[in-house]
Amino acid sequence: MTTTSHSVEADYDAIVIGAGFSGLYILKRLRDLGLSARLYEAGSGVGGAWYWNRYPGARTDSDSMIYCFSEWFDEDLVREWGWRERYSSQPELERYFNWVADRLDLRRDIDFDTRLRSAVYDEQAALWTLTTEQGSVATARYFIPAVGALSDPNVPDFPGLADFQGPCHHSAQFPKDGIDFAGKRVAVIGNGATGVQIVPEVAKTADSVRHFIRNPCHLVPGRNHVLAEADVEATKEAITEILGYSRNTFGGFPYDFLGTALDTSPAERQAAYQKSWEQGGFTFLFLFADVLASREANDTTMDFLREKIRTLVRDPATAGLVTPTDPWLTKRPPLEHGYYSALNRDNVHVVDIKANPVDAVTSNAIRLADGTEHEADVILLATGFDSYTGSLSKIAIRGRDELPLTARWADRPRNHLGLMSAKFPNMFMLYCGPYNPAPFTNGPTLIEQQAEWILDWIQYLDANGHVAMEPTEAAEEEFFALHSEIANSTLIPETSSWWTRAAGADEPRLVMSWAGGFPEYRRLCDVNAAGKTDHFVLR
Repeated sequence: MTTTSHSVEADYDAIVIGAGFSGLYILKRLRDLGLSARLYEAGSGVGGAWYWNRYPGARTDSDSMIYCFSEWFDEDLVREWGWRERYSSQPELERYFNWVADRLDLRRDIDFDTRLRSAVYDEQAALWTLTTEQGSVATARYFIPAVGALSDPNVPDFPGLADFQGPCHHSAQFPKDGIDFAGKRVAVIGNGATGVQIVPEVAKTADSVRHFIRNPCHLVPGRNHVLAEADVEATKEAITEILGYSRNTFGGFPYDFLGTALDTSPAERQAAYQKSWEQGGFTFLFLFADVLASREANDTTMDFLREKIRTLVRDPATAGLVTPTDPWLTKRPPLEHGYYSALNRDNVHVVDIKANPVDAVTSNAIRLADGTEHEADVILLATGFDSYTGSLSKIAIRGRDELPLTARWADRPRNHLGLMSAKFPNMFMLYCGPYNPAPFTNGPTLIEQQAEWILDWIQYLDANGHVAMEPTEAAEEEFFALHSEIANSTLIPETSSWWTRAAGADEPRLVMSWAGGFPEYRRLCDVNAAGKTDHFVLR
């Protein structure tokens, strides 16, 4: 129990929402500091995105060795778990999360099957009151939504979708027992990371797979494989050094830029692209530092990708449909695990729904605008999420003077460092606030940086007799101006994606993620570290 200076008792020092990487990390670290904490999780188990996303082919895009808790979380655990594949599959990740939760006895502080309905700040008491959909009510000094940037499923409002007679599931709502696709006609709608993972897996047993796409993504090969035991053990030995190096690279990965495309000779540049392509993975994203700022440099990557697709996809018409036209890296590039080769199968067909959109769904088919009907027994919606703000807006969050967060963010999100928003004291948005580096950075690397920043501030407030903190509106605007300057110097605003939002007339698209790299983001966090109060109001 904690008592504020107003002598009002709180049920907990902190309440955390979400049992993924971010929620479990900060729950454990709060306990390390001797603070009382409770975590609410809507699902029945731990894992966050890796609890919900059980679709065929689900696996991480980050190498397993860095897509895990580090020594900052626990000195022992980081060397105990051995990954089986280069990129962990959903079942392996779920096993990992359960192992961590059991090993550290985290479940005793988690309420499962508990979805948060509202969070309301009481300025006089300096407490948050949280009410769940199950009817429970609790108070806390610190409210920490760790709900992720991609956790609110986007289900399209196709006319007739509810009348479809077969199984129809969003990728994040896939049945735990799976679906038998043998002999079935399967429609996969959407072609981001989820869609391109689903298609090759389902095609192995389905009678037919029709992949309905609008704007094709940039894909690079993953080259997934089972890890040799010797490599697993060697990684365990060197893991703290690997993670330490990763914290100082642009994307939080154990590799960084080679140089710039335009300052590299065409022959050397081609050799670098080819070597990285053969190696597989996200090294391809971090070859040349100028491809996101220069159209000329970007075209060198696009030319390489177009030629690869022409080589890999036999049918020229299909190759044309899946060849991206948006600049490289202006969308999140998924790793490809057999997607292009699946397009060469007789039972896989690509359907362009940009030129010929979905008109309606019938009881057994998808009807397009020109009247064409594609019969289906199963529909899988790989249609993504209401990114960045969706999960937060689903909670009735009200700050000082009963101000709803949705009202404060009506024209655009306003926050400082993607971590805190003025008028919402002691609310820390862990890995879910707009303008944080989430999609450009290895998830756990960013999560642990943000969580430690939050924990340092909580300790500072407690040690110095403060009951609340929030950023100034001036600090928010200063951060947003820097964020926008960097984002608008790139090609990202040219592309409509889940990274961007429409802006006013004659204004570039609003980029929703920090594009200045992880080291610069860490520097900003250090400038705003605990005790540095220029950008904050403390009570």
